[in-house]
Amino acid sequence: MATQPPTIFLTSATGSQGLNLARLLRSQSPPWPVHATVRSLTSPAAIELASLGVSLTRGSWDDLPAISSSLQSCTALFLNLVIDFTDFSHELTQARNILSLAKTAGVKQVVYSSAAALASLEEHFDVDKDGSPVMVASLKSKQVIEEEIKNGTWDSWTILRGANFMENMLDPKVAMYPGLKESGVLRVAFKPGEKLPFVATADIAKFALEAFKNPAGRLQGKEVNIVGDELTPEELMELLGKAAGREMRFQEVTDEEVQREKENNPFITAGLAVRVMGRFMKKEETENWGMGLMGFEEFLKRNEDGVKATYS
Repeated sequence: MATQPPTIFLTSATGSQGLNLARLLRSQSPPWPVHATVRSLTSPAAIELASLGVSLTRGSWDDLPAISSSLQSCTALFLNLVIDFTDFSHELTQARNILSLAKTAGVKQVVYSSAAALASLEEHFDVDKDGSPVMVASLKSKQVIEEEIKNGTWDSWTILRGANFMENMLDPKVAMYPGLKESGVLRVAFKPGEKLPFVATADIAKFALEAFKNPAGRLQGKEVNIVGDELTPEELMELLGKAAGREMRFQEVTDEEVQREKENNPFITAGLAVRVMGRFMKKEETENWGMGLMGFEEFLKRNEDGVKATYS
């Protein structure tokens, strides 16, 4: 008799990571049962999820009855949360609530999509001094969430740490780089000629699927950095400009300018963090897993419509 697939509860199901993972899970044979809460059942992403066969419950991450209902019969959890710009403690509160409800519902496995390892980041980057308040709060919340998952009583856990998302170059996330769409100039705190790590969220989903397929396998109890490509800012803009059919270039923001602007532009310090990521997040390390991840050029080809919609 064939083993029944696990039933997965997805957070951020309408986001790029969740949607890519939902597509993967539902493309298995037979399709895996997937549950999720969504704030609107009529958003384009929710409509796609429903068409895939995902069981949707209307509710936010603060709607505990909705989460509890959606978690019923689930055996595994994909946790992926984002910072609340109005309450920096909110992400941690939501994570604790979801993890507690998952435990009560009988969930045995957690795959957490976190961020660059704070411990490694702090070796090269003064988070408190150089990071924006948003960055500091988000990274430290994720660090606590990681520790609580690792110290929990789950049968299996995996922590995934994706590099800088390739999707950040497209709508709607490209808004974190003010003026890029309009002027074609990427003004960011990267260094000329310095290789930076990038990943497509579809490839983070590949690792999550692998973990769910083999709860006791090679990803059990692992903290995994995921890098699909390494590019200099100049290479990044050359490939993006070629795909968009327009001239694009990189303009360095100095460290001094970052300090002046970080209070009013919470994303400006992200460039500093991405630079540091490149020192401890390496494509070669990710390739050792043999997952066949895509480079940025392939990502742009696969997302040709998104490139045109963003930059036309």
